[in-house]
Amino acid sequence: MKEIMLPELVIVFLLLLPVIRPFIEGLRTQEGLVWFPLIALLICIGLLPAYGFRPECVPLFVYALVVNIRKLHTLILNRNRAYIASYDGNLVPILLSLLFLSLGAGVALYFAPSVDTALLNEGVRSVRLIDGARNATIVARVYETPDANVAQTAEAHPVILMAPPALGSAPSVDRLCGQLRDNGFTVISYSRLGFDAPAVSEDGKLRYPAFGDLVGLFHTLISGTDTEKANQRGKLIEEGRRQDIEFLLSSIRAGGLGLASPGSIILAAYDAGASALIMLAASPAFVAAHPEIKGVIAVESPLWSVYQTETKAAPENASWWTRLLDNLANLWPKPVRATGELPRPAIPTLFLVSDKVTNQKERNGRYSPVVRSLRLPSSMALLIAVEGAGTLDYADYPAKYPLYSLFFSGRSRAAWRDKDFIAGTASLMGNFAALVLEQPVSGIRHWETGLSDKTYFETGGGWNLPDARSILLP
Repeated sequence: MKEIMLPELVIVFLLLLPVIRPFIEGLRTQEGLVWFPLIALLICIGLLPAYGFRPECVPLFVYALVVNIRKLHTLILNRNRAYIASYDGNLVPILLSLLFLSLGAGVALYFAPSVDTALLNEGVRSVRLIDGARNATIVARVYETPDANVAQTAEAHPVILMAPPALGSAPSVDRLCGQLRDNGFTVISYSRLGFDAPAVSEDGKLRYPAFGDLVGLFHTLISGTDTEKANQRGKLIEEGRRQDIEFLLSSIRAGGLGLASPGSIILAAYDAGASALIMLAASPAFVAAHPEIKGVIAVESPLWSVYQTETKAAPENASWWTRLLDNLANLWPKPVRATGELPRPAIPTLFLVSDKVTNQKERNGRYSPVVRSLRLPSSMALLIAVEGAGTLDYADYPAKYPLYSLFFSGRSRAAWRDKDFIAGTASLMGNFAALVLEQPVSGIRHWETGLSDKTYFETGGGWNLPDARSILLP
């Protein structure tokens, strides 16, 4: 979506002319230049409904806002002639303005998205589903190949059911789902109205949850592995994602999505949904009830469910002073530790994680539950960490929001360019699906990933499928 650079360049031009005005004799008497910063600010504001929130445009917006506040008295009093500029020999304000404008323009232009951020429409249909048991509305997005139909879809195009991240939701995996569809799969993504941020309604419009729920979600993502309150909320989110997935599976079986009952399903999910998938893959009852599920892809799973609250109660014979200090300590957020029972996936499971997992501190911290679950003797799982991949990179973020990808980058230089992460991730997921499908499926093959044999790769204690490394190097 490089076309966003055009309005950005117009904004920069409108903000630049008033700065260099004292040096250009023909501009000094142009009274209309006083309105240029205001026009630039209005265009900045107009980018929001046109392109959505663009974090890389924030510095440029702040600069335009500050300039307009400084010149507000000129606009209010309409004293344009008093604004006629002349160079007084003081370069400091001009140089500072040029510096801040250059920084704002540089960030906006350099981190412009490399793909269109609008939701895909061609080959995508929306289905509204009502889960009466929870009074929840789910809008599923079904990505189908042009030749797919109800009779052929299940046989010719294995299904990937994608549970998106709670923050970012369906828009954050839209291009990835489209790429998987182009690779020969029927892909189902979804959002739950009132929970996902943002959810996608049937008409393609974005719906956000209540502000308080949004703040709670942020808090959970940041502190879900640290404090009791955030962790408890995280467990509720995981449970909600589990119910979403089971409801969608039952809807697929019942034909509620307009598909024939598929013989093969791959489940994929992010953050809380990934944790829910791992727990389901470790449940004998779920595995027995869903023989059609051939594999699970868990992206950046926090596994909040295995964390427990640390309690340090004062002994019964403790002094009143010790008990008082203990009561005061209980007023602070209680820490949690990953000491609960670890899941043992009985379905082939792929953990996709950032290359930060190769850092010992991270392995003992955020990724400790995943790594320890992987190493269980009966764990039928493997873990892949692409070089330089950050915590948001196995989705649309590197191409749509490069600045977010920078803030949550991996440890090393990225193996893929920003615009290649979508195709690369789809190749990994597709290669895993091709490996675990019991029967070869027409159109499903191995795709080139562009990765080297140095990519971090680790198999679980119960992994028994051959050629697992072919997922990386087909």
